[in-house]
Amino acid sequence: MWVAAMVACTKSDGNGDSASDETRPGLGVLGYLTHDIGEVDVFVIGTEDDGLDIVRDLEIDPGVAGRLWTVNRADDSVVIYDGVDTDSPTSEKIIDPYALHFMDNVSSIAFGAPGLFATCQESRNTYNDMAPPNDYMGPTLWSSDLEIFGESNPEAVEYLSDKLGFYTDLGSHLDMLHDTPLCMGIAWEVDNVYWTFDGWDSISRQDFQEDHGPGYDDHSDGEILRYVEGEVSRVADVPSHLEFDHETKLLYIADTGNSRIAVLDTQSGEMGARLPQVDVYPYPVHNRMDDAVIETLVSKDLEEPSGMALYDGLVWVSDHATGLIAAYDTTGVAVDWVNVEPGIMGIAFGPDGSLYYANGETNEVVRLRPLDE
Repeated sequence: MWVAAMVACTKSDGNGDSASDETRPGLGVLGYLTHDIGEVDVFVIGTEDDGLDIVRDLEIDPGVAGRLWTVNRADDSVVIYDGVDTDSPTSEKIIDPYALHFMDNVSSIAFGAPGLFATCQESRNTYNDMAPPNDYMGPTLWSSDLEIFGESNPEAVEYLSDKLGFYTDLGSHLDMLHDTPLCMGIAWEVDNVYWTFDGWDSISRQDFQEDHGPGYDDHSDGEILRYVEGEVSRVADVPSHLEFDHETKLLYIADTGNSRIAVLDTQSGEMGARLPQVDVYPYPVHNRMDDAVIETLVSKDLEEPSGMALYDGLVWVSDHATGLIAAYDTTGVAVDWVNVEPGIMGIAFGPDGSLYYANGETNEVVRLRPLDE
């Protein structure tokens, strides 16, 4: 297979804590270069019994210890797990009152500024097949406060119902941008700025600016810049996850359709022509970015890269087609890998070094740790 970089790793007791000063080559969470999932501590956090329904991504909540959020395509839901760092996690399923639009066919989730996260939707906006597609779709901004998320805002309901002349409940969303249909992945940069993998086979920088509060509808201050159109490729039903490196300003991309990990220099490019707009609001900025630099980091042995993570100085990827989970250094050299099971989509790390993955085919969320020794 690949030639691996030999990396000495501190032995773990299985909970992310150093057990001794001894070191082994490779990465414990991937089996220390054995490439054998039997050499990894595998624990199933959740199943369809918890309400997982084509689970496609997951993220650790940075504001609540031991909490993990998952997003589910089939019913536009989230399942939230608490205690994922233990062997007795609990779960809660939530479907927003207007999830049929704001979380329709959700593909991905990214936490951002404290108390906030955003999702992307693989949808052309059919309101769960109740209307013809109009591409009035894009990323949605949410509060992670469970007293707000998934709840109707009575003041917004009253305001919008009076304004529109009929009962209107837009759920708990904080903001939305509407020119990114079939969105496959999302990553946070700063403030309310997120990067997305678009159905236009492009990468976009999307700035919600100021949110409008739970359940309102003023999205007019949004700004969108579209990069490298046609240089990345979407695969239907397989998310293309992203990770933004806040130090280098590089965006790492699971470019699923091109079977590679790509890297976008987000500091490159110049603003070009204004884009046509689906949204009725005239965004202050909605333009192409010309001449941005995108390069291939890894292509060998990848078929359908989907999950993406940056952790411990390495670039981690899961392959939906083959079940591979691999870690690379930032030059593209394979450090370690393990073959798990086909169907893996999103991956994420906990603060203790545990690796979590979502499998949309088996409807499972799984935790990987170094095997106790």
